[in-house]
Amino acid sequence: MDRDSRLYRYIYEFYVTRIQSGYYIKGDAIPSIHEISETFGVSDKTTRRMLRQLKEDGFISSGSGRSSVVIKDFSNEDHADFCRTYYLAHKDAALELQCLRRSFLSSILFPAFCRLPADQREKLSQYLSRVRRWDFRAFIDFFCTVLDSLGNPLLASLFTESTMFGHLSDLYLMTDASYSDFYFDRLAKYMEDLLTCHAAEDFGGIKRLLDQISQLRAEKLRKNLEASYAGTGQPVPDPVPFRWYITKGRIERRSFTAQILLHRILCRQYQPGEFLPSVSQLAEEFSVAEITIRRSLSLLVSFNAVKTLNGKGTMVLDIVNQQAMQFSQSEECQKELLLSLEAFQVLALTAGSISSVFFPDIPADTLAFYAEQMRECVHQEDCYRHYRTCFDLFYAMGNSALSEVCSQLMWQTLWPISCRSLWLTPGETASIMKVLLRSLEERDAKLFSRASSRLFLRTFQTVRKGLIDGGVKEAAHVAWIEETEEWPPE
Repeated sequence: MDRDSRLYRYIYEFYVTRIQSGYYIKGDAIPSIHEISETFGVSDKTTRRMLRQLKEDGFISSGSGRSSVVIKDFSNEDHADFCRTYYLAHKDAALELQCLRRSFLSSILFPAFCRLPADQREKLSQYLSRVRRWDFRAFIDFFCTVLDSLGNPLLASLFTESTMFGHLSDLYLMTDASYSDFYFDRLAKYMEDLLTCHAAEDFGGIKRLLDQISQLRAEKLRKNLEASYAGTGQPVPDPVPFRWYITKGRIERRSFTAQILLHRILCRQYQPGEFLPSVSQLAEEFSVAEITIRRSLSLLVSFNAVKTLNGKGTMVLDIVNQQAMQFSQSEECQKELLLSLEAFQVLALTAGSISSVFFPDIPADTLAFYAEQMRECVHQEDCYRHYRTCFDLFYAMGNSALSEVCSQLMWQTLWPISCRSLWLTPGETASIMKVLLRSLEERDAKLFSRASSRLFLRTFQTVRKGLIDGGVKEAAHVAWIEETEEWPPE
């Protein structure tokens, strides 16, 4: 199956799932051709093909000059039947996401509310009235609008993907018919209280409400999922892991291939002065077209990671020791750097709260192993291994959903890490590494939380300033995050 066919099928299933689960209901307009194409990084031709299939299958109506509207009418029982199969298959992912949301929800929403302009409250009130009419999508739109104040679409994406699992299953799998009234009344009350606190500039009240919203409902969710499926006589579906797609389509594939090669260069799997495998060899290894590899290499050239020599091939450059790394003004390069900045902002906002929840469960022998890794980082002043060790520690925290999120963010942060001009100063890097090492040696969750938060916060601030100074104007729209605690800790 060629790439366009896989993309077309993926996007088709994306919208079918949202219609069947009740995210879009009869009468709702789905995004425009332009919005879908931009979201998934595909051509309008691919999007039109997908919409035609949705129309032929009776999910939407569409016509020239008007929006595509959902016409398939599912009852609550229909949604429940779909959710029984879909959410039970995703049960493990749903439970992991519930735990993950508890650790990061307040971290990203609280600073967003603090920055929210007063003139946005009227728009948010409109979402509130829709929730009272049982419109679940308005609940998502409410908080995504709040997150817009931080200038980072990754935050809205992460919030949406992690929220839909728990809330939709909670809504449709309850057997009590009166539960829907209670459910939407509860959501509306939270939203109303948040707006009241924002109008009164009661940010302490906002923080308390967000903490309440993010409380775990994992056991209830587990019981709902399993009880709703019991007695159906159907085999339990195979578990489906959580997948968070930061970018979609052609751009993702070219970028992801380039990121793997960049990772190998940073790890010295390819030494400076060596030549990369040929285009045909790389195309065979990654199972992509040669044009995709050429685009990947072009992206690496724009970051001065490699150099193409006519008749010889692609030579690896010593990016780690380049003192004055300059990035290209090409659209592709700037797009990758902006996405990297957004990834660092996610980490700056969430690293501390996530690590404080999950760090205590890391086994002692695992901490000892990574402490030794960190000692080598301190001794060698190895910036890249410093970041990689921190990411590996997040992977070791035992939550698959967290590992998935960190994996996606790690690949995006490679671009600034390869640009020495965007690094922290050696003295600051050493200071953070030493505190991280102490936190591992002493198994101190609070200290590790402080140090990891500091690492990603200061990196975010440094990268943001460097990109703005380097002409990436869009970087100014990503909100500055302030330091909240003194450094270094006592």
